[in-house]
This record gives sequence, structure tokens and C-alpha cells, in this order.
Amino acid sequence: MPVVFIYALPPPEPERVDVCLSAVVHAITAAIHCAPDTVWAHWVDVRAMHIGERPQGFDGHCPAIVIRARPGRSTTAVASALQAVAEAAALALDLPVEDVWACWENTSPGAVFSGGTVHL
Repeated sequence: MPVVFIYALPPPEPERVDVCLSAVVHAITAAIHCAPDTVWAHWVDVRAMHIGERPQGFDGHCPAIVIRARPGRSTTAVASALQAVAEAAALALDLPVEDVWACWENTSPGAVFSGGTVHL
């Protein structure tokens, strides 16, 4: 069950948040062949963002996407998911894909509680 956190400045059009979250869920499920209801996606508003010392507005910011999941997927599947998620977010937010940062973090066995149980 992947859990996705998108850290970004709020877009000028609030509906883009839901569009982005839906697009990211669709992208990750297609890439790793899982059911959409197994992906939890969160939007985390960022109050301010700098690139170096330069403050950024929404039109020049770089959203950061962190995907956490239990281990077991191939490097190819993870790379495919990262590419798909970055492209989906960029399209939904009307940003160049080069401005999206994304990473995949595997959790350790025994370090995840979901569905009422700790997963070993």
C-alpha cells in the first residue's frame, strides 16, 4: 500500500489539488499494478518555498513528492512509478516535469501499521 505525500504551495485554482491527487493515484496504480483503493495520497500545503535564496511563487515552485511503501518492488517498477507520478503531477499542476522532485522510500519490515496490523 503506497502512501504519497505531495508537499507544494497551494495552487491558484484550489480544484487542482484534487485533480493532482487523482492523477497521481492513477499513475502509481498503473505503474505498479495495484488497486486504486490501496494508494493513500495526501496534499500538504507549503507556506513558503525557496530555490536557493530566491523565494518562489506557485508558478515557479518545485513540488516535492514522497512515496512510502513496503519493500518488494523491482527497481524498474519503482522507476516507472516515479516517472509516471512526476508526469501526472506536472500535468495536473501545469508545471514543467523538470520542476517536480519525487522519491520512493521503502519502509522496514515491522515499521508499518495499516489495515489493523503491523506488517512484518
